[in-house]
Amino acid sequence: MDVIIMNIYMYLIEFLLAFIIVYLYYRLIEAKKIKRFSKKNTPTDLKLFTFVTKADKDKISNKKLMNLLSIINAIDVGLVLLITNVVHSFVLKLMIAIPSIFGVIFISYTLVGYIFKKKKLTKDEL
Repeated sequence: MDVIIMNIYMYLIEFLLAFIIVYLYYRLIEAKKIKRFSKKNTPTDLKLFTFVTKADKDKISNKKLMNLLSIINAIDVGLVLLITNVVHSFVLKLMIAIPSIFGVIFISYTLVGYIFKKKKLTKDEL
């Protein structure tokens, strides 16, 4: 029983470390680029996020979107790390990690899209 509890604590610590590292990266490095955003140099993950969620940039600022994106991506990376920690083989970790990255990102962006839709923060589509 103690081994199971210890493993749970280790997984939580790894999740929190991954979350903190990715969140700080987005807050300290990516978020500083907000002032220089234009159509050509918008980060790819922000383009994907606004495409999937259909977020209206007139109603939500780039800064708020990047703050939300930093939290979402940090959680996604932590979840993928937890998913891949189950397997000990490096090749199997890669085989599990690559599809799970796409799945976790798609699910999290879609969930945020539903929230945006309820709050009427999406573009009106005909």
